[in-house]
Amino acid sequence: MGLFSRRDTFRSALGAFALRLLMGGKDAYAADAEGGGPAGADMLLKGGSKVTRLFGRDYKGEELFAYVGQMAQVAGIQRFELTEGRAKGTECARVYTGSGFEFLVVPDRAMDIALASYKGAPLNWYSQAGIVAPTYQEPLGKGWDWTFFGGLNTTCGLRCAGHDSVDQGEPHGLHGRVACIPAEDVNVTTEWRGDEYAMEMKGTIREAHSYGDNVILTRSIRTRAGAKSFVLRDEVVNEGANSTEHLVMYHINPGFPVLCEASKVLWSIEKAEQTTEAEFVQFVKPPAKASGGGYFYHKADAAGKAHAACVNPEFDGGRGLGMYIEYDLAALPVMVTWKQMAKHAYCIGLEPANVRVTTNAKLRDRGELVMIEPGEKRVYEIEFGVLDGREDIEAFRAKLP
Repeated sequence: MGLFSRRDTFRSALGAFALRLLMGGKDAYAADAEGGGPAGADMLLKGGSKVTRLFGRDYKGEELFAYVGQMAQVAGIQRFELTEGRAKGTECARVYTGSGFEFLVVPDRAMDIALASYKGAPLNWYSQAGIVAPTYQEPLGKGWDWTFFGGLNTTCGLRCAGHDSVDQGEPHGLHGRVACIPAEDVNVTTEWRGDEYAMEMKGTIREAHSYGDNVILTRSIRTRAGAKSFVLRDEVVNEGANSTEHLVMYHINPGFPVLCEASKVLWSIEKAEQTTEAEFVQFVKPPAKASGGGYFYHKADAAGKAHAACVNPEFDGGRGLGMYIEYDLAALPVMVTWKQMAKHAYCIGLEPANVRVTTNAKLRDRGELVMIEPGEKRVYEIEFGVLDGREDIEAFRAKLP
């Protein structure tokens, strides 16, 4: 096979990233990584680039490839299983781009993102529960909290995204079932597309009842060598025979050191409910009782996108560090927020959603319950990325509508 159709197969240890953040240095996993199948012709990230930028300079693909034995030396996707405690048997995938940006996808947990870091600095909060195998799911009541790892993203849905309740005789647990459903047909692709080294994971999450609802989520996560960002794209289809509820919220959780008492939230807000912007962005040192949240409604840019970032301008002696999200405001019109300043639970939630968080019954009574018809498809796309230094932070601020 030629250089630009090459599939790289990795069989190596996970490395310092997961050792440091997951197991505190313990050797507690079995590594097994692989390259994937054919790639589509679409551009990886919007705009694309004609070269790969790594380690402070630009490379053409063939030039970069000549320096390494295989691309896994600088960028790739490594698949492995955890082998201890309540995480035992859980499949994970470490994605590393070579820019210093790494993140951990958990295919056995709806392909959500448990951990992310940039040049060794964590970007998200990681809960006391940590990664828990889906077999420990407690689907009713508030059992969701026993398996909530926090993470860069935990998906809530697909038929309930809010509070636990009983609606028309059916019990719904807190934030729904999807976060503990393992993905199937998981495919990993790592290959050259022109002078870009593209990396993609794709899988299907099926929330189905033997005699009723059958809602299918197809998730892809795309990035490239040298990138400081990735795009998460979800396509939700009702493959059942009947109309059903469709509620979704992306529980995105910035944490220390991106979040601290010096941190700021950058966004463009038109209005707020149940809180104010000034109240929400008052961050203090832990432990504190400061908590709460509410709803914010964003202004869209000319492309219909909403933008939000959590930044710490004082990180590393004033160099600054942040993480941002960008998404289609029409698809996810509500920004749900959540704040905890407690010991061991020091985090905020920036949570794009298609509806406010409450019970299905209350949404139904208000006429706000979102439904999806048989055969109907809904698409959600969120870009997650790093703001590396004050220049990146100011550039992000400047593009806010």
